[in-house]
Amino acid sequence: MLAGFGQDWGTFGQVVGDASGALVGLLFVAVSLNRERIVKHLVLRASAVQTLLVLVLPLLVAILLTTPRQRPPVLGCEFIALGVVLGIADTVTGHWKRKNVEVVPSRLTRLVSNFSPNMTTALLTVAAGGLLAAGVNDGIYLVVPVVLLAIVGGVANAWIFLMSDLD
Repeated sequence: MLAGFGQDWGTFGQVVGDASGALVGLLFVAVSLNRERIVKHLVLRASAVQTLLVLVLPLLVAILLTTPRQRPPVLGCEFIALGVVLGIADTVTGHWKRKNVEVVPSRLTRLVSNFSPNMTTALLTVAAGGLLAAGVNDGIYLVVPVVLLAIVGGVANAWIFLMSDLD
């Protein structure tokens, strides 16, 4: 349980971890069933990595939230590190996608890419961490939109890259 926070955040972490773990498992099944098609295209591989990143984020948040006797400033520093790593990974995989000029993305793909759930969740995770590290314990509430955006964005990303018409 988080020191200075109620048991409710531990319960939240457990629920989030279970949901995220299930979605990551389903993503692995979907990718393995479409492996040959995904391996052929850099854009699909990059999309798969981005989807994995955004779906793993809630799992990592859950692990941090359920760590026993975690102090808010320490949790804040961990959130900052997690958000920075996710942001860097999203930037690198986004570069892989932009490098491939042969593929013209659909309107929906461009919309999701422009409002990247990965980058948004990364920034919110850093913001939550910064508030917690600065002693503002209510910063913990930013993990709720992080988790919601990550799950919804991850499912949207998975749908888009699994339904793309690349052969």
